[in-house]
Amino acid sequence: MSIGVSHPLWQTYCFVGLAVVDFCLFLRVLVRCRQPHYRESKIFRVLFPSSLLLMTYDNSLTALGDILESDGPMAKSAFVLHPFIVPTLIMVTFEMAYIVHKKRSVNFCGIQFDEGRRVKVGLKSWILRNAVFCLSTALIVTGAVVNFDLVHSSHVDDTAGNVGLLRVFEGVTEAGGGVEGQVHRILAFVPVAFLVTSNLYVAIIMWMYGSNSSMIIHASWLNPWVCQFIGTVGLACGQLPAGPHFKLTSNAGESFLVLSIAFLMNEVDRDMSAAREFTDFLGVIEGKTNSRDENRQIKASIRGVKAPTHGLSKSKFWGFGNGGGADPGKQAMVVQNLDVAL
Repeated sequence: MSIGVSHPLWQTYCFVGLAVVDFCLFLRVLVRCRQPHYRESKIFRVLFPSSLLLMTYDNSLTALGDILESDGPMAKSAFVLHPFIVPTLIMVTFEMAYIVHKKRSVNFCGIQFDEGRRVKVGLKSWILRNAVFCLSTALIVTGAVVNFDLVHSSHVDDTAGNVGLLRVFEGVTEAGGGVEGQVHRILAFVPVAFLVTSNLYVAIIMWMYGSNSSMIIHASWLNPWVCQFIGTVGLACGQLPAGPHFKLTSNAGESFLVLSIAFLMNEVDRDMSAAREFTDFLGVIEGKTNSRDENRQIKASIRGVKAPTHGLSKSKFWGFGNGGGADPGKQAMVVQNLDVAL
């Protein structure tokens, strides 16, 4: 990590800009997470906003450059907190796809849903549901191992986590120790590699859902549901550059991914809102249908087909007289009023 290291002035401005963007996204996510479909998810209500605060904190410390000491308490706190960012983003993207498919009862990642609930809740279903959480925990441990140089090796590469993917397997002779000298570099890329791989899968699934199963029909496959896929590609591109610009491009890639997730949350909210409105509409139609059936029975009773008099004469039951014959004019008026109501 490049905390406590001097940067060119333009990079300092870029890190400040990223910190501002991350904080604005934090406020945006706080508002979005109040939607009903996110309320039951602690990942959206707690972990996602927390990861955005960590990204803001990391970019702010990096922007300070050599004002901070690289081995000071603030730099060490960043070493401790930074490994949580990538695994949290993995859980966020998976959880959003899970919520969407669950609410719409569309099968997802081998998990079956029916009427907004997970069915066949057995060992296999539990593993599929919690596999991402277990993977994220393992990635947090991996990030901590790299940041604190806990790998027992005769050579510790100080550039681990500070070089792009294009230089991970370069300079084996320079690094020393052969392949052993590249352990730290490779481990530093494991969390991001899993993030890119899982996000590509989830992004394609969400893109297919938005194109085929969404309540809001789009005329083309090139629709707003593609934004997470674009964000994942931007994240991957940010991990490629080598040299002193890697920290900036990698942080920018993470912010770009979060921005795409925020845009996708807008589409998810619209889709969930349309689904709720459609459900309410069906409920109203069902209620009206039942009311119409009841009214038809009343009309039939008035006309003499069937009347629930319970021992009373029809005219007395309907209040048309004191036991004598019913007034045909009043019967016709009631039937006409019922026709208007129907």
